[in-house]
Amino acid sequence: MSTYKLTYFNVTGLGESIRFLLNHCGIKFDDIRIAIDDWPKYKSNMPMGQVPVLEIDGKQYHQSRAIGRFIAKKGNLYGSDDFEAMEIDATIDSMDDIKQALTQYYCWEKDPVFKEKLKETAFQKLPYYLDKFETQVKKNGGYFVGGKLSWADFLWAAYYDYMSSAIGGDPNKNYPELKKLVEKVRTLPKKMSTYKLTYFNVTGLGESIRFLLNHCGIKFDDIRVAIDDWPKHKSNMPMGQVPVLEIDGKQYHQSRAIGRFIAKKGNLYGSDDFEAMEIDATIDSMDDIRHALSQYYWEKDSAFKEKLKETAFEKLPYYLDKFEAQVKKNGGYFVGGKLSWADFVWAAYFDYLSFILAGDPNKDHPELKKLVEKVRTLPKVKAYIEKRPTTQL
Repeated sequence: MSTYKLTYFNVTGLGESIRFLLNHCGIKFDDIRIAIDDWPKYKSNMPMGQVPVLEIDGKQYHQSRAIGRFIAKKGNLYGSDDFEAMEIDATIDSMDDIKQALTQYYCWEKDPVFKEKLKETAFQKLPYYLDKFETQVKKNGGYFVGGKLSWADFLWAAYYDYMSSAIGGDPNKNYPELKKLVEKVRTLPKKMSTYKLTYFNVTGLGESIRFLLNHCGIKFDDIRVAIDDWPKHKSNMPMGQVPVLEIDGKQYHQSRAIGRFIAKKGNLYGSDDFEAMEIDATIDSMDDIRHALSQYYWEKDSAFKEKLKETAFEKLPYYLDKFEAQVKKNGGYFVGGKLSWADFVWAAYFDYLSFILAGDPNKDHPELKKLVEKVRTLPKVKAYIEKRPTTQL
């Protein structure tokens, strides 16, 4: 689970919409509020000498709109497509135009004559912008873009306090749509998605998902269906299969689709599309050999079973050698010299493959052995393994 730290002054201003977004998205963060008098001590440590700054896992990111856009994407608040995203960006840039006009007169200008001139300009602009925003919200069913909640709505609701202070009153008092929108956003409960994973009480296809969820700090109900009870559950599952991950009541199926989704959330899906493609290819190759071994192991016909075993055991050393070379080449990981979804899948398959092979699949492959140990001793994965139910495989 990534650690977030937001640094800003103890005011609303540019930081409040980020605080709103983080809280709404259920992202825990340290809310560091700097006293104005202490700012000189901090300034040199901030990118561009400015705040807000969002620190994620020790790396600093700056510019309020860049930060807001990042969180909005994580929280599905950045539109349904590129067109809506562009509308959201344009709306937010317009909000910042009028906020900047008000800020110039209200916060920064000291010369009383020039301050009055800036105030006059800002107050001439304000009703034009408010009229435009009111029309936009009315047209979009009570929201700024697309008839649904977006980053733009959070920004306007968060600017309420600052603008009220700058103009000496409620900026939305003559604008009922804007007023309702602000109230709507500011009364939203904190959002935290609920996850429920349904699979058998075995490792198999479900264990890498359990590893990922635990490692990423995502709380979930670990529903383990007894094999004898499966007929009662099968008709309720998409495609009549498990694993199934239910998020906020909606079911998602196919283990690789689920794994890819969690890997993206946990920054375990590569640094770019090329690394993502390598991760996909590696996992598909893992599933090729797992499938061959599973086919042989569960076959009932003894003659056919022996033939399948022969084929699978011919393939196995070839795959293991390829995987060993890949991990060695990539500095102890499958892709990109860093931890990825692929490493979790191989480490999670260890129990299942050990059961089928009646021994450690990695015993003659030191790089794979070290990698499995590395993943399985990650703090949250290790804690899960220590407390998970005992299974046959």
